[in-house]
Amino acid sequence: MLETLARALDPRRIEPHIVFCYGGPGPIAARATVPVHWLSAKGPLDFAGWRRARRVLRAIDPDILHFHAPAYWLHAALVGFRARKVVHFHGPYFLNSMGLLTRALLRQTPNLVDASICITRGMRQQILDAGWGRPDRTWTVYNGIECDHFAALPSRAAARGRLGLPDDALVIGVVCRLAWYKGCRDAVRVLGRLSNRWHVVFCGDGPMRTHLSDLAAQIGVGDRVHFAGMVDDMRTAYAAMDAFLFASKLEPFGLVIAEAMAAHVPVFGLGGEGDYRDPYYPLVTPENAVFVERATAADHASPEPSAVIAQLAHEIEMYGRAPDAYRPMIDRAYRWVVERFDSRVQAEAMIEAYELAFGLPG
Repeated sequence: MLETLARALDPRRIEPHIVFCYGGPGPIAARATVPVHWLSAKGPLDFAGWRRARRVLRAIDPDILHFHAPAYWLHAALVGFRARKVVHFHGPYFLNSMGLLTRALLRQTPNLVDASICITRGMRQQILDAGWGRPDRTWTVYNGIECDHFAALPSRAAARGRLGLPDDALVIGVVCRLAWYKGCRDAVRVLGRLSNRWHVVFCGDGPMRTHLSDLAAQIGVGDRVHFAGMVDDMRTAYAAMDAFLFASKLEPFGLVIAEAMAAHVPVFGLGGEGDYRDPYYPLVTPENAVFVERATAADHASPEPSAVIAQLAHEIEMYGRAPDAYRPMIDRAYRWVVERFDSRVQAEAMIEAYELAFGLPG
């Protein structure tokens, strides 16, 4: 998100630099349009990394240090540094499973930074309730995507060729880390209730990959489940899809939903916990997507009742039979994302947050 933000900020008002704590050049550096720097730190106890941090940031001489995450060792390394500090809270945060040390450190965040940015109003409230931010120094700036990036997609045939997908199938795409809270099991269960012309492709990787493959074989859809792994250019993934499935049990925002909408892919989902349906500034509405409510959204552990899975499968099957009937929904979703969640819109909001926090000239 911060990479997208850096590219969208008005260069006449903000000169952004991206600094990576760990590793070396990667995909972001290859497509970056702003200066990129590396600290090449190996971890919090790499004190040579502390020295590099001070040297690199002294050379940049920033007015604002905007942290993607709290990164407490970096705060320690930069003691006495003159720049104002901002921390960005993304989530999700599983409070019940956090250790005492993590909780103690997070409660020190308001003492370490000058301002906090949260990606939704719900996230802001969670941060304030937990004591990780101060009400008068915590703002909401929603996530954004570069909508123009998804305007030019490869052909469906080329995309499916790259991902190894059958050209004559209807393909549902799932884009996520293959982890328990992303609802990947439910995606396979939905497929089990769809006609044989439907396939599912998982874009991403994670600890549940083998389990999902075994589950697919167990319920008889193993030949219709595909694992694309990490996809370098997500336009290829969206171009290959007939529909997008969002099944996360807990999701702070849902950038992948916005990407699918920007790529004109219809969105279907299971309604769980998350501020992608923020009552004040929602990404998902009944007019731009089809969501079936989970039986107990706050229950992240229990399996979803079969009736809910069957209802979502029915909605997807209906789309497969008459896709043209969903064109108005797809068009509304595209306009909604462009008008409200394009990175340029949210970059303006971020500059305003900087001005409110630090009184920077407009």
